[in-house]
Amino acid sequence: MLKRLFSMNHTTDFRRLALPLGAVLTGAAVFLLTLTVGAYLEAAPVYDDTLRLHIRAASDSAEDQALKLLVRDRLTAMTAELTEGAENASQAADMMRENLAKVCAEAETVLLENDCDAKVTAVVEKEYFNTRSYETLDGELTMPAGEYTALVVTIGEGQGHNWWCVLYPSLCLPAATEEGQCEAISLYTESEQQLLLGEYHFRFWLLEAAARLGAWLEGETLHER
Repeated sequence: MLKRLFSMNHTTDFRRLALPLGAVLTGAAVFLLTLTVGAYLEAAPVYDDTLRLHIRAASDSAEDQALKLLVRDRLTAMTAELTEGAENASQAADMMRENLAKVCAEAETVLLENDCDAKVTAVVEKEYFNTRSYETLDGELTMPAGEYTALVVTIGEGQGHNWWCVLYPSLCLPAATEEGQCEAISLYTESEQQLLLGEYHFRFWLLEAAARLGAWLEGETLHER
């Protein structure tokens, strides 16, 4: 009898605790979801106004990683020239689509100059990227995690560590000059600049968590190397 009464008391206590605990957890979840949605809405214009450049090395061997950097140096200058005059990221992406063959040919030329006959492919597509910060004259510029349109250049099998930057506005380093950096950043709206140059660390964490979830749901990879 006492055992049964003791069991009933604990069950009653658990039920009493479960309701407020559930309310607290639900409230916290709704609060985080609200913050995440707000952060996404703030970052969405940045996603739309940015074109990334993503170069995939053939492998992680020292030779292939060195070749990746040589290709990077040639393509950062080349893509800046090819997108010169673009009025927005969408137009820059269209310019790159029209010149994919040139991009591949230029990259393969660099490889051949260094005794490598690997093939190169290039495509403009949507990809998920993690949070990435760059040092600029205006301070640390942080690109929020999320899905961006990118020019993706793959050397050989593309199994090595990647290199990526901002192709439009032209912030690819080391190609961007100091003056060029300022001009490129000015192409973002004032609110976008406040996000990119501000200290929204928690919001960036929320966006990265959301980007990881989005990439996982779509069976894709969040590029972070």
